[in-house]
Order: sequence, then structure tokens, then C-alpha cells
Amino acid sequence: MRRLILTLLLSCLFVSAFSKQESGVNFLLDLENSPALNNTVYSIYAKYVGGKDIVAKNKNVLLVPASVLKLFTTASALEILGSDKTFETKVYLDGKIKGKTFEGDIYLLGAGDPSFGSKDFEGKPDYKELFPFWAKALKKKGINQIKGNIYADNYLFSGMQLPWRASFKNIGNYFAPKADALSIANNKYKIVFPPAKAGDTNIIPLFTEPKIKNLEFRSEVYVSSEIKREDVYATFEPVSNIINLNGVLPESEKETEINAALPNPAQFAVESFLKSLQNSGLKVLGKAEVKKGENYDKKELIFTHLSPTVKELVKHTNKKSDNLYAGVLLRDISAYSGGDGSAKDGLKKMKDALINIGVPEEDFDIYDASGLSYSSNVSCQATVTLLEKILTKPYAKDFKDSLVVAGNPAEKGFFGVRVAKKDFANKTLLKTGLLDKARTIAGYTKDKNGKDIVFCFFINNFKGKFGPIIAMQDSFLNYLTSYSLSYSSVSSISTIKNGQIKSK
Repeated sequence: MRRLILTLLLSCLFVSAFSKQESGVNFLLDLENSPALNNTVYSIYAKYVGGKDIVAKNKNVLLVPASVLKLFTTASALEILGSDKTFETKVYLDGKIKGKTFEGDIYLLGAGDPSFGSKDFEGKPDYKELFPFWAKALKKKGINQIKGNIYADNYLFSGMQLPWRASFKNIGNYFAPKADALSIANNKYKIVFPPAKAGDTNIIPLFTEPKIKNLEFRSEVYVSSEIKREDVYATFEPVSNIINLNGVLPESEKETEINAALPNPAQFAVESFLKSLQNSGLKVLGKAEVKKGENYDKKELIFTHLSPTVKELVKHTNKKSDNLYAGVLLRDISAYSGGDGSAKDGLKKMKDALINIGVPEEDFDIYDASGLSYSSNVSCQATVTLLEKILTKPYAKDFKDSLVVAGNPAEKGFFGVRVAKKDFANKTLLKTGLLDKARTIAGYTKDKNGKDIVFCFFINNFKGKFGPIIAMQDSFLNYLTSYSLSYSSVSSISTIKNGQIKSK
């Protein structure tokens, strides 16, 4: 009788395990039969945290991760820099005060704070508040004239500031800014076009906001009555103030504006500081320039602006998918761990950190920090491994807090309010990625019984619209949250002894 009961029990376990395997197979068959995936390359992988695979296909194939790559950058920043690290942007005086005149130069020293001068964090002033505050403080010292120059020093970073190996059409656009050690106001500005009618061509902007000196626009922008929103790209060469404008504007009786990337963030920062000094009533006899690599030992430190902590910067980076923050953090990784502050050295240190975390070297090949480069490739195996290994780290909560909460009205993007009524809402944390031919997601969720799952789904080289791809991702997440697995499974059974099932 006991043998019969054991046989029946084992049969149930086999049926349970088989049904789950079949469920996974059926889901993969649905993917393979989807017209949206015709001629695409995709990778899908989900598993229980510390446990078994749920669904897997092409999990070791290296694909373009798009902005999911930021998971690798931010994890490395937390691993190397620590959650509580901050960056100090400083102002120094180099000279003497004689009467009401300061005879000497003022230095604005960048520290690799991607949030400097922005409105990204409550309680942190933007540059339009901070610079006038500093100017008024100088006046309180009895100074009404500065007989010298105002310098910006962004020496902390070296090498190429632009996103390495990014598509040229992206360089100069707001989402592909330079990663400067003295970044300011997200390193972007607005370009404002005049009202326009269908047939207008080579449209030159009216102005920029804020005003930027010495910009020259070359425009091939035209107007079409067949579109409803602008599709204009602003590009610039690495060392140039010529802004090339290409694309199309909608017909409009009102002005149309686009965002673009600052050609020279440090120069804009120091010019803005100079303007604030002048607006406060200080007479500045010198000019605003960028000057690298000064010795500050004998200069007088007068102001220090403290950045948010790395964990707060990481949270912004992932939730907002901010390419500037990712690029700056990559260079911070180098600069604050004995390197030269270059992207090249940051990538080397990032690679070492990922291997140290436990991600196999053969599962990733990374050339940028944000995912803008099609040269960067990672596998779903690497992504899932990273996500799972992080859960054992002291910064695990900080990392998870940086991810989008699916269905949360406070979150923007495809997985905010749109999915509020989906089964996976409020139990799924994820990072999304989007490039012209790549759509990706990765993160954490829970199954039907509340067990933790880590997942990844990359789709590359699709030609269709985003709608069917997004629906497929929704279906995948719903599948995971409706999944359930018996506490014991066939593969976990080791022996049967004295009538008892002994598990591994």
C-alpha cells in the first residue's frame, strides 16, 4: 500500500513538472508563430531566483540591449563607488581682494556630477538659482568688481565625451549629450522654430533657450501637412559650433521647439556663471573660458555644491533612462577609482566589476554606458545573472528601488499607467530599452504564489510597429505572474528512503 501511495505521488510530481514544461514550450511556440517576430532575432529567459528555469530560448545569444544596458552601468557604479558616494562641484578664488576689487581669477571646478544645475532633484537648486546665490555671496564679501577671468575646469574626465560608437544621427540630440565632468542642466537646450506652412524648406530657428553664443545653424528642415509632430535631428561634429538640422516639422501657426545637446557644456556653464555675476551688479573685466588641470592647493575654496548620492543618481538613471547620467557615471567609475576619467578606462573597470559580481565575460561585450551603441551586446543569460547576483549585494535594495514599478501612475513610459490593470502590475520591477530596431525588457517579478522570478526579453531587428512588440512583452510578463511551480519537482528529488522523499 505504501509503495502504491509513493508511486501515485511520484506520478503526480511528474505530471506537474511535465505540465509546466509544456506551458513553457507552448509560450515559446506562440512567440515563434507570431508575425511580429518574422525575420527578427530574439532571446528570452526567465527563472526562479536561486532556482529553476521557467522559459529559455537563445539565452546565450549576444544582442543589442538598448537601455537595458544601464543595468550593467548602474550596478557597476554601486559596486565600485558605493551607494553613499557624492560629488562636490567647487568654486575657488585665485587672487586677492583689494578694497572692493578682487584681483584674480575665479574657478568653477567640475566633479562629475550629472545632476549639476538641473531640476532633477527636489531640494537641489538649478543653475539659475545656484549661480545668482553664489554671486550675491561674493558681493557680501564687499566685492563689486572682478579684475580677472572666470574659468571652468573639467579636467576630471579625459578622452571622448560623446557616446562611443553611437549612431552619428544621434550625436547632438538631447538624448545623446556629451558626458562632461562639468555637466550642467542635463547638457541640453531648446531650439525654437518659427510658425510654418506646408512647402517651407531650409527653416532656420528663431532662437535658442537659453541663448548660446557662437552657434551656426545649417538647416534642411522642411514642413509637411501629413505629420502631427516634429521629427527633427540636431547633429554636430565633435569640435564644431555648427549645428546641422535635418528632418520635418508639422504645419503649425505656432512656434515649434525641439531639445538638443549642448556642444560645449563646460563653456556654457562658465558663461552662465559670468552672466549671473554681471546680473548681480558685479563688474567682471575678464572673460569666461575653459581651462583644464589647475592646482588648487593654494587657491581659496569659497563654495561647494554637493551632489545627490550615487544611489539617488542610479535611481534617476534607470527610472528616467537618462543617457547623460549613465555616461557620466561610467567616467566617474574611472576617475574615482584611480583611473584617468575616460570612457575607455571606465569600461575596463566596469568589465572587471561585472566579472567580480559573477557575470561571465563571454556573455557581454560592452562599448558604451547607456545602450545607444549598436556595438554593445549582452545576452539574456548575462542580464539574468547580473540581476540575480545583485540580490546578494549590500546595495540590492538601492538597485531594485531604481527600477520602474510596472503600473505605477508615477512612472512614465510604456509600463506606467498603460499597464495598471495588467496581471503583472505592481509586482514587476523592470528596465526597458528602445532603439530603432531593438525593444528590450529585464527585471524582477513574482509568480502566482509570490515566488521571486528574474527575467529578460530582447527583440532585435524587427521591421514592424512597436504595438505588437509591446503586446508580446505584456503577454510574457502576464505569463510569468500567472505561472506556478510545485514546492517539489521531479528534478529536485534525490532519493526515497524509509518511505520518505529526500530532496537535494
